Amino acid sequence: MNYLADASNADPSLRFLMREGEMRSRIREFNWRNTGLGDPALWPSSLKTTVALMLDCARPAYIAWGPNFIQLYNDAYIPLLGQLKHPHALGLSTTETWQEIWDDIVDPLFNRVVSSGQAVSMEHKLMLILRNGYLEECYFSSAISPLTDELGNVTGVFAIPWETTDEFIANRRANALRMLVQSLSGAEDMDSIRAAFEKNILENPQDLPFGLWYEVRQDRTGLDLVAAAGIQRGSDLSPELLDPKCNDFYAGLINTEIPAMSCRSLGTDLFQWARPHPPFADPHWLFIKPLCYTNHQRPDGYIMLAANPLRPNDEAQKEFLLAIRLHLENAVRRVNRYELDRREREHQFQTVMAVLPCLVWMTDTTKACVFVNQTWLQFTGRTHEQEIGFGWLAGIHPDDMGEVERYFTVFDEHGILSHEYRLKHASGSYRWILVEGTPRYGMDGEFLGYIGTCIDITDRKNAEQEILSSQTELRTLYDRLQIAREQERCALAREVHDQLGQILSAAKIDIKLLEDSIRPAKATLSRNNIASELQSASHTIEKAIQVVRQLATELRPPELDGQGLPAAIQWHARDFERRTKIVCSVALPTEMIRLNDASRLALFRIFQEALTNILRHAKATKVWIGLACHGNQVRLRVRDNGVGIGPAHVYSLGSMGLKGMHERAALIGGKLMVGRLRPTGTLVVVRVPRSRESNSGIKEVSLNPASYTGDAA
Repeated sequence: MNYLADASNADPSLRFLMREGEMRSRIREFNWRNTGLGDPALWPSSLKTTVALMLDCARPAYIAWGPNFIQLYNDAYIPLLGQLKHPHALGLSTTETWQEIWDDIVDPLFNRVVSSGQAVSMEHKLMLILRNGYLEECYFSSAISPLTDELGNVTGVFAIPWETTDEFIANRRANALRMLVQSLSGAEDMDSIRAAFEKNILENPQDLPFGLWYEVRQDRTGLDLVAAAGIQRGSDLSPELLDPKCNDFYAGLINTEIPAMSCRSLGTDLFQWARPHPPFADPHWLFIKPLCYTNHQRPDGYIMLAANPLRPNDEAQKEFLLAIRLHLENAVRRVNRYELDRREREHQFQTVMAVLPCLVWMTDTTKACVFVNQTWLQFTGRTHEQEIGFGWLAGIHPDDMGEVERYFTVFDEHGILSHEYRLKHASGSYRWILVEGTPRYGMDGEFLGYIGTCIDITDRKNAEQEILSSQTELRTLYDRLQIAREQERCALAREVHDQLGQILSAAKIDIKLLEDSIRPAKATLSRNNIASELQSASHTIEKAIQVVRQLATELRPPELDGQGLPAAIQWHARDFERRTKIVCSVALPTEMIRLNDASRLALFRIFQEALTNILRHAKATKVWIGLACHGNQVRLRVRDNGVGIGPAHVYSLGSMGLKGMHERAALIGGKLMVGRLRPTGTLVVVRVPRSRESNSGIKEVSLNPASYTGDAA
């Protein structure tokens, strides 16, 4: 050092070594005579100038001079050498200092620069170097320029390298985490999360040589392997069932009751790789981290992550492994919340479907049924498994399969569905249902199938049929009434023409003869003759009056208005007996029956129609007629001993007489019942209220023929 100090006084070019700095001090103190460079005082001016520039450079700078590439470097270059290479690298050949990367990286670069005399550069070059006691993954960018002597010959290289390891590793880990988050964001269940974990391990062999995921069993007696990547399942490191108390490797490292992080060194004999290409070096440490996604006080599982053996276990690596654990926990919590929400929605959906009175169904895009509610199953009496798919077609009435084809056509067009068909009921009968459906789409607009309802419309169909039948009956009844009216008019016209017309004609003749007898001036009729002619005319007129009364009585008995319903029934029964020779037994009440005009007339017309039917169809020899009061009701009964009415005739649309009787009874709030008696005969019973307000008191009563076998009406 004293020598260089003295030399600097004689050679101003060495004064650059006299300033402060670690490498200036080390260069001054270094014995250069034993190197290929020799005494610094004898260095070429070009070398001195370059060394001066290097030492003043704020960035890492490096000089390799001579055929052996003897090294000089500045203070900023010291961290690149690490603990093992500094300060020993000063004055050594590059071959000795960087022997681990000399053949593959340094030597080709230096030879290229020296031989071509041109500078070269590189970015983020991977270099596996040994500088801190272990083989380390490092990345460098650098610019390497040729150095020439005074003759212009290239005698060395000048390099300005800068290490990008931290930046490169950080970006790589950030990208790994970003890809993990992206995979986890689309996971909808635990299997998807575990698949994302395995995929991330396999795609990042440098930072994550292998990974394992264990789930704690519910009884806390052990852990099950649910995911593994990088190494084979079932090895000493990855048993399918892990009992932390009995496993030699994991003993004392895993606690199923308290979450705790731990790590364990790895031996090379433990690895059974399951990768296309194993990592650069076997990992040295296995980091064990708890997963707590339901309760922070107890672990739900553990992940075992092997760390990058070529990087230090510094804060950056710890944060990287911690981030993986947190992302997995958050994903599981999200899926658990989603699953809970899904189950809640499913429960609510099933609850709503269960209480709906209609049948609900749902299909997928293939037209196959994927859901029917409980109401559907109760209706058909079949199981869910029998109905899903295309099993529901088994319940369609064979004659309605055309509606199914129409449904398939509407399905293909994604249209609104509405049709009717018969579906087999649990009782074995077919019932009409109204089917309505609409396409269902996902949030992204994707067609998912159909959802719809079925409503039992059998009662409505029956009601429509009854209305149609009633309309037909009313039209038939109306036609019959019109015919009956015309027949009555014809009969009345015939009676008037045949009887009343003849009588009045005879009276007109008598009067005309009398007029002709007394009109001449010489008429000689005696008073007796005139009286006789007038008496004959008077008799004729009296006969006409009787005919008119008879016609009026047949149209409406005067007793009905004058003496009431019992008297009218009594008169008509006697007249019926006189005309038909059928014996009529009449039982009438002694008290006054108070009914309004409509009720009296309706009961009388029903009574008339009952006797008419007996005359036409019964072949009876006797009729029992009864009229009585029971509370707020009046009951009329007509029974005969004829052949008896058949059940088919009771409900036949052609039985217009019976239909008319029913309608008359209904119009006054009453009920008419007709039935066959044993052994012979027919019974007609009609009950009407004394007033319209008591209509609610009339109840439907079934006839008991056994009650009417005697003679009493």
